Formats: sequence, C-alpha cells, structure tokens
Amino acid sequence: MHPSCNWPEELHSVRAEFCKFAAREALLLDHTMRKRLLDPTYRPSSLGTPACTELPSGVRVITDTVPHARTIALGVWIECGSRHDTIAGIAHMLEHVLFRRSQRTSGTARSRRVESLGAYLNASTSKELTCYDVRGMAEHLEQLADILFELVFAPAFTPRDVEKERAVIAEEIRSYEDDPEEVVCDALDELLFGTHPLAHPIAGTLDSVACIMPSDLEAFHRTYYVGARCAVIASGPIEHRALVEFVERALERWNVPSGTRSINSPPPRRRSPQQHALPRAFQQAHCALGIRVAGAQHPDRHALAVLNILWGDSSTSRLYRRVREQRALAYNVYSTLQLWSDCGELTVYAGTHPDRISAAIDGITNEIARLGTAAPTHAEFRRAQQQLRASFVMSTESLSARMHALARMVLEEKTLEPIEAGIESIEDTTLEQVQSLAASLSDPSQWCVVICQ
Repeated sequence: MHPSCNWPEELHSVRAEFCKFAAREALLLDHTMRKRLLDPTYRPSSLGTPACTELPSGVRVITDTVPHARTIALGVWIECGSRHDTIAGIAHMLEHVLFRRSQRTSGTARSRRVESLGAYLNASTSKELTCYDVRGMAEHLEQLADILFELVFAPAFTPRDVEKERAVIAEEIRSYEDDPEEVVCDALDELLFGTHPLAHPIAGTLDSVACIMPSDLEAFHRTYYVGARCAVIASGPIEHRALVEFVERALERWNVPSGTRSINSPPPRRRSPQQHALPRAFQQAHCALGIRVAGAQHPDRHALAVLNILWGDSSTSRLYRRVREQRALAYNVYSTLQLWSDCGELTVYAGTHPDRISAAIDGITNEIARLGTAAPTHAEFRRAQQQLRASFVMSTESLSARMHALARMVLEEKTLEPIEAGIESIEDTTLEQVQSLAASLSDPSQWCVVICQ
C-alpha cells in the first residue's frame, strides 16, 4: 500500500495540488533545456562585468567572480614579451630563470609547497605578455598568491642557475629546429616583420641565448617587472576587495616599484611580399604562406576569426576540402590567425612530398584568389560563426580560460566587459564584413611564401 493512503483526508487535496505544480515545473524545465539545446541564439547568463581596481603603484587587480566554483585560477601578468626583447629570447629566459629560485625559496621547495596544496603552477611567454599562473582550491587563495608574488618579484639571478637554464633553453630551441612546422613558420615571420622583434622566435636563438648574462636579466626585470606593467587577474569564487587588500600588502612586502607603462615596442613597418627557399633535410617539403592583418584592437577581429575558420581552420574549410580531400596534395594543411595589440598575421601551412610542393602551393594560391572570385557564402559564414561561438561558450566554462581571456581583453584589446559579451560580438559579425575582408586578402602576390625542402 502506498504511504500516502495513510495520510489524513485533508492532506490528499494538498498532495494533489503539489503534484500538479511539480508537473508544470517539470514541463517548464524541459522547455528551458530544449531552448538551450536547440536555440542558436540562446545566451548563457552573464556573471557581470569583472571588477577592476588600479592601485597607486599602477598594478591592476581584476577579478572575475564565479560564485559556484570551488577552485580559483590566478595569474600575475606582465606586459612584456618577446617583442620587448633587448636580446632575442631574454623575456622567455627570464621566465625560466625565475622558477629556479627566489631570494628566500628554492625552486624545489616552492614546487613542494604548491603540490602540498594540491595546486598547479605554470608560466608562459608570448610575443607581448608573460604570465605566471596557478590553479588551486579557493581556500588556498592567499597562500598561492603569496607564492606567485615571491616568484615574480623576489628573483635571485645566480650565475649557476642562469647557466643551467641556458642549457635547458638550448635544448628547447633544438627541439623546435627539429620541427619543420616551427622552422618554416619562424622563417615566415622574418619575411613578414623583418628586423622587428615580432620576427624573432620567442625562445630566441642558440647564439642570442648564449649572450644573455645575469646582469642582463636583472636589468630587464628591473625595467619591465614593475607595478605599471603588472596585472593580477583571478577567476573563481573571489571577493574583489579582499584580493585588492592582499595585493596591496604583497606589493609592500616585496617592494615592487611603480615603474612606467609607456615603454612600448613600436609597430612593425609594412614590408613588400617576398619568397624564400630554406634548404633543410626533412622527409617532406614544407611551405608557409602569410599576410599581415589588423590587430586585436581592430573592430574586424571577430570577422577575421570567422574567415579563418571557414577558409582553413576546420574540416569543412576550403583549404582542407580542396587541397587535401579533393586533390590529395597534403596530409596536413591549415590556416592560423594570430592577433597582437597593433597587428596580426594570417598564415597557411602545408607539408607534402617534395615532388608535389609546387602543386600544393598552386592549390593554396588558387584558394587565396577564390576569396575574391568566389566570396564566402551565407552557409559557410553561418557554419564558421557557429563554430567560433560554440568554442567561445565552451571556453567560458573553464576558470583558466576565463582568466586568460580577461588578460587578453584588458592587456591587448584594451577593454573591460563581461566575458560573455564576446558571444554578442561574434553574433554581431556580418557576412558582408567577412566578404569584404576576404576580398582584401585575395591577391596571392601580396602574400609572403617560405618553402623548406
């Protein structure tokens, strides 16, 4: 017998009303879930505009509060990358050497402390930024932040550590030199940017790294690792005011100078298109074609991303379908879009048998020309736009990705808005924008070409 049969008579009517209410709520929930799954215009609710406080030292503290999370992603970002190198590779080498030891803690002791908290510590150097970041439990935020600040702002440049890291980086560079895609794309950057630091590999060269002395690293750190060029960015269940107060105490503890934000690398000059043959002994021949495009602050940046997907960055893209699937000219062919604050590059890579490299390049240049003669269709545009949108939405579900997206927004795009607002920007992109960009890039004679075989 069902337990409800023993209820008092007056409760049966209450139970009946409750069952009706629950059924209505279930239908409403089911409708909501169907809307989320099937409606391409559905937007997840925004978590609000990230909070930003600029301290007197110039350090910007930015928090992206995600109340339901139990972990945090925290990064100390320095507006300094390989385009600011005084010696090719010095920004990257500094990032490596800082992990060796601080004034108070060895690298081994730091790693043990981080792992005892169940956290993960990492760093990376790009063309314009250097990031020191940690992922861990929210209750360990202050301990992890203290570890990061000591690592970044209390260096110890001992000759022994510098020599060890020089040897490690030399092996890293050699590994890149064994990778034909790295080789051909580095050579392409030299054609596109000439003597500008954007042309240099982030890790530098064997010769340039051999020249970097402890005094060079110390001077570079003193110039760029200052409050005015630093942003502390966190994503997770974080109270903004509490993090600001902690950062203020940490800056005082580690005596971080204010410095200046106005030390900028000038934009690279436009260069005439060039071709270059690079003799190297690989099983395949490799080619890279590239052209300069607008940067991360340009309003066309989302249209460029859509164009890149439909042209060469998906399995339905024009390059993939025609160069690989229809003509079988290459196993690996794709396009890549890289945007920096004031410029960018759109590149194509392909690898094939040496006897077929000319045909592969002809196939790619034909697709470049077709950007003008056969403009992207509405179907191509919508497919690529939805791929970009879905990729963006998926990234918002990762705290690390949110923290990195916020850094790019503030430090490269020079704006601050809810991360989810990027979905609207993608949806506001029009077919006409993409077609106009495609036409502007459709002259093969304006592209630089590198062939490695």
